[in-house]
Amino acid sequence: MPANQKPVGRTSMRSAQVPPLAAYWVRLVLGFSVSVAVGLAPYLGKLHIPLFAPMLSLIPASVQPVAIPLSAASMGIVAVLVQWYGSQHLSPRWLHAMFIRSIAICIFCLVALTTIEFIAVVRVNVPSVGSTVSFAVGPSRPNTPPCTGLGPEDCIKHKLSLDEAQIETYFGERQANITKLVLVLTYVIFMSMFGVLVGLVMLAGRLNPVAIRSHST
Repeated sequence: MPANQKPVGRTSMRSAQVPPLAAYWVRLVLGFSVSVAVGLAPYLGKLHIPLFAPMLSLIPASVQPVAIPLSAASMGIVAVLVQWYGSQHLSPRWLHAMFIRSIAICIFCLVALTTIEFIAVVRVNVPSVGSTVSFAVGPSRPNTPPCTGLGPEDCIKHKLSLDEAQIETYFGERQANITKLVLVLTYVIFMSMFGVLVGLVMLAGRLNPVAIRSHST
């Protein structure tokens, strides 16, 4: 190789390096997306913790593959918002108003989830595997063959089997899909607003760290 000729591979690697600002942006994106989701895996229900039942257990298994990534993305957005507002000058009055609104939304979502669970979701006990499976069927209960005179759980267990497509065909595919949509949206909003509540507590602690320390001792 001539003395004045530089190695092509090394030169191309140097020229392909990410600029510092872009590299910092990449780290932030990974931190607010991947790291947040991994750190919150137990709360999101992706990591089993003994004696802890996550909110995800209220969601039928068929909807969980949609609910988990959406809730992880929403928590990432909350992390970005907390970081942003942490750099702003916030008044205690604004924080108090946001806290009241956030906790009201959380309570509303909890009531909504409880209502949906009781009127639009059917849980079926499966003794052979020692577990319970749930299906979003909607609030309407058709009293037609082959389930005439049977409750929804007995209908699914003894007449329809555990085939979700067959269950939705009997109870109504439209109302089943609407129930799934409302469940996922309510779940994601609750998870997000709970993250907002924690962020507001953290921001309030930055405004008044002495009060936070006095409560923790």
